[in-house]
Amino acid sequence: MRAPEGRIVAGFDVGRTRDRSELAIFEEIEGRFTCRMLKSFEGTPFAEQEAELRRLLGTLPVARLSIDRSGIGMNLAENLAREFPQVIGENFTNEAKERWATDFKILLQRRDVTMPRDRDLVAQIHAIKHRVLPSGKVSFDAERNARGHADKFWAVALACQRERQADKPRAGEICVRVLG
Repeated sequence: MRAPEGRIVAGFDVGRTRDRSELAIFEEIEGRFTCRMLKSFEGTPFAEQEAELRRLLGTLPVARLSIDRSGIGMNLAENLAREFPQVIGENFTNEAKERWATDFKILLQRRDVTMPRDRDLVAQIHAIKHRVLPSGKVSFDAERNARGHADKFWAVALACQRERQADKPRAGEICVRVLG
């Protein structure tokens, strides 16, 4: 196996009984993302999921692993972040999901992401729906089906997200919310 030429970034959407956990690993070279691995964990105990992620972090030069820390993922994210500083716990808020979905859509439009031909992944990408809630807030989500509710999509979006640092000034960045 060849050594990576770029940064290795990963996303992990945590599930257990109703949903699968999904791992997506990408190599990023000059803003372009190439999928190196997609892996599903169906009904896998959390201890086994954590052991697999520890193996990954101990073997590959992972620059960032963004992991769902909402709900059942909190313990897993905390355990890994204590030992591995490149593990970033992510809260699945409507605002965060909007940012990840938008970042990923831009990558697709620019053709800056290469993924395997996987019908399930394509179906999950297309299943994500943009809705405006009665409160006026935006929601990005998918209907639940036998395969989950776009868990693979969220793992990919976590891996490919544009990295923003809260402590740095955001000069030159313009944020726009498009309604409709």
